[in-house]
Amino acid sequence: MRIGFLSSCAIGLAIALTFGEVSAVQAQQTDTTRRTTRRTTRSSQRIPISKERNTSPGEVAAQPTPTVNQDSIAAAERARQDSIAAAERARQDSVARVEQMRRDSIEAAERRRQDSIAAVERARQDSIARADSIARAEAEMIRLRRWAGGAYMGLAAGATMTTGDISNSTGIGGANPSGGFGTGWNITVPIGWDFTRNPFNLRFDASWGRLSANNFTSGGTTFDPSDVTVAQLNGDVKLRVPLGRTWSRFYVLGGGGASKFYGYTSDLTTGGTNHVSFGNADTEWGWNAGAGFNFNFGRMTGLFLETRYMSFSPSARQGFPYSKANVVPIILGIQF
Repeated sequence: MRIGFLSSCAIGLAIALTFGEVSAVQAQQTDTTRRTTRRTTRSSQRIPISKERNTSPGEVAAQPTPTVNQDSIAAAERARQDSIAAAERARQDSVARVEQMRRDSIEAAERRRQDSIAAVERARQDSIARADSIARAEAEMIRLRRWAGGAYMGLAAGATMTTGDISNSTGIGGANPSGGFGTGWNITVPIGWDFTRNPFNLRFDASWGRLSANNFTSGGTTFDPSDVTVAQLNGDVKLRVPLGRTWSRFYVLGGGGASKFYGYTSDLTTGGTNHVSFGNADTEWGWNAGAGFNFNFGRMTGLFLETRYMSFSPSARQGFPYSKANVVPIILGIQF
């Protein structure tokens, strides 16, 4: 019985709820119809601007927000992003250019430094090479000047002094003349051959000169004879004596030769009008020895200063009454 009572209550509650919902729906429909009718009736009338009921006094009603085009917003955003990207690229490019310029400047400075170092090194190497070349050339020059070999010739001139009987003669036959020949001059042409690395060498000389005549006195009569001319050919062995590593060479030489004395007055009694010619003069043999100093300034070129003692044994004649003729030439010359 209790169960039946509960069931009756439930059914009654359901019916009540159903009627309540129907009444609410009808009321909503009636209100909607009323508002629709009111709006339709008023659409032909002027709509006055007024404040809405739910606004506070003195506040203007808010206008409705217009609809924004999404494509325009997207385009503006893309343009903004593109502008930002372009600015970033420009900034990156500028940074890259500055960095590249910095690298180029560093590389150029390094190249200049390396080039400067290389130039200094080349100059140093060239200086060393030049110094070595000069040293080698000087050493070779010293060696050649010291031991150089080969043919050479030269030209020299100087004074010839007389010594012994030829400078003052007395006693020719019964006339007893006195006089002699004094200092004269000579021109010498040396021709020789120096052997390489051999201090012994060959030397030949051809010389021509004159000796000045002193007054002869015979039988109380003074004569003025002619000067005597001397032509000589000599062959010698020359010994070079190097002086350390200097550019000079001292040498000694000695040998033999032939000479002719001519041009003197052949007969003092005639007043000195007759003279002995070269063809009529006798060939006189003799020997010589001397020394010299060679100032080389090239392989075979150089100045030389030389003196020798020469002794000959001429046939005593009228006007040249000597059995010994000794002369000492002193010459200065150049060889090449």
